Amino acid sequence: MNYFVKRPGYKIIFKKTATFFKIIIVLICCFTSKANAQNDRKPAALNYDSQNRMPLLMPDNFDSMLIVSWRVEQGVEDSRNPLLEPAMPWDSGGIMAHGTVLHDPIDGLWKAWQVSTPPEEWLNSPAPKGWIQGLWALHETQRRLTYLESKDGVHWYRPKLPYVRWPGYDSTNILLDLNSGGTAVYASVLVDPKNKEWPYEMFVIRNPSLGPDPNHVGFLPAPSPEKRGTYRYRSHDGKDWKLVAGPIHPLGKGGDVSYVYRKLDGTYMSYFKNYSLKEGDRIIPFDNNSQQLVRRIGRSTSPDGNEWTPEITVLGRDWRDPGYAQFMELCPLQVEGGYFAMVTYYDASTKIISLEMAASRDGIHWWRPDRKTALPNPPLGDYGGGMMWQMHNPIVEHGKMFIYYGGAQGLHGEIYDSRALPRIEVGGESVSGRPTPTLPFNSALCRASWDFGRLWALVPSAGGPTVGQAVTRLENPDGGKLAVNVLVKKGGDFLAELEDESGKPIPGYTVDDCKSIKGDHHQIFVSWKGGQKAPANAARIRFFLKSAFLYGYAWRK
Repeated sequence: MNYFVKRPGYKIIFKKTATFFKIIIVLICCFTSKANAQNDRKPAALNYDSQNRMPLLMPDNFDSMLIVSWRVEQGVEDSRNPLLEPAMPWDSGGIMAHGTVLHDPIDGLWKAWQVSTPPEEWLNSPAPKGWIQGLWALHETQRRLTYLESKDGVHWYRPKLPYVRWPGYDSTNILLDLNSGGTAVYASVLVDPKNKEWPYEMFVIRNPSLGPDPNHVGFLPAPSPEKRGTYRYRSHDGKDWKLVAGPIHPLGKGGDVSYVYRKLDGTYMSYFKNYSLKEGDRIIPFDNNSQQLVRRIGRSTSPDGNEWTPEITVLGRDWRDPGYAQFMELCPLQVEGGYFAMVTYYDASTKIISLEMAASRDGIHWWRPDRKTALPNPPLGDYGGGMMWQMHNPIVEHGKMFIYYGGAQGLHGEIYDSRALPRIEVGGESVSGRPTPTLPFNSALCRASWDFGRLWALVPSAGGPTVGQAVTRLENPDGGKLAVNVLVKKGGDFLAELEDESGKPIPGYTVDDCKSIKGDHHQIFVSWKGGQKAPANAARIRFFLKSAFLYGYAWRK
């Protein structure tokens, strides 16, 4: 059978046999299959402009605000949660997070370096003398660094590795055991594909006092007198790790939470939990903190990852927070205009840990949009019902932001334990009158997602037909067009006005000249009678929001 193709204006007829076409089809299929396989192996590069994400929107964008406030979008739990539940003898007590999940740019696999614990059945025994200190020590000694892999970020498995054995198992997914320097938590794994010799590096907290040799981690001396510190490792493949340096100052002098990040310029920064007590701080009697100090977030930087600046406190309870608010972790992501971060928020009165959003221009001064949880905790007893421990960094792919976390079924500490004396009566409840130990983190690996372009929005604070307004600080449109990321609800309206430096509306670009925007637009250009391009004297924008959510704006050429 012959196939003929006629093209208008041409008298040539091309004859192709069926066999030839079959060969072509087979070749195309093979090429497409190979291309798709290559695409599957390569994670998408982070390009905020290609995702139509506007620069960071914060209060300092505006000179004045009238009847507007901030709305944080709630994350969506993955319908397949939990992604990985406890199953093996060394992790049947909990897959706890306290580590890193990333999409490896080298081989395209999703990988996790996180903490696992065996079951802690000893908690059910009668309370012996000194039981509070004993339970804390036993809880701490269970923590081992383990390694997970996934081809899609959803279905995870435990590779069989030769580094640490377990009774009855010659191969496990354990990377660092107690014998190599005590417990290992908060593994910050950083990947540099350009480093051909050592593309993987890791900063991890070791506690040698809970290992066989309280004076050393590997061949390095342990910190003194505090037997806990951050150590630096490197690896060819992310599995076989070589100890390089430690303990690193000042990270070894703080608490038990520390994540390290490498910035785009190659320097390092760390966010970690520190403790302090200020005048007016409210102390919860049953808070599991023997010194009754308040948890805050500290920060330190380093040019090379070895020498670090003295720590400064960058996030803590302020006048808008309730007296029981405390903070455990801050996990940032560098974006256009500054940093986004997810903050681990600890309610010391309920012992529940949840996640909040924050933003910063400089990584030091942090703002929390509405101070509400960004991912609701399910009921107690479900994974995440008691605590959500987030992984090292948010992951952005294809316009979505993913947060991986260890969802714990239970609380951070006990409230009603009758063994804890004295007891106190508060609000008709009999509660522990002294600090109690940290409970087991019976948890599983979970994740949630957000539309990365829509994490929070400026919205009318009254709702309904009431129009909110916000006027920007001095802008430099440079003849560009105003793009907005906006959602307008039914019956709502979104308008904008361009003003000169003195705040006077510019003819042709007033609110009355603006074409109303309705509907849902991740990026749409504002139009006026005077056109879309800003005039030379445009210096400010006045936004008018009626049942409208402004997620961001930018001047585009």
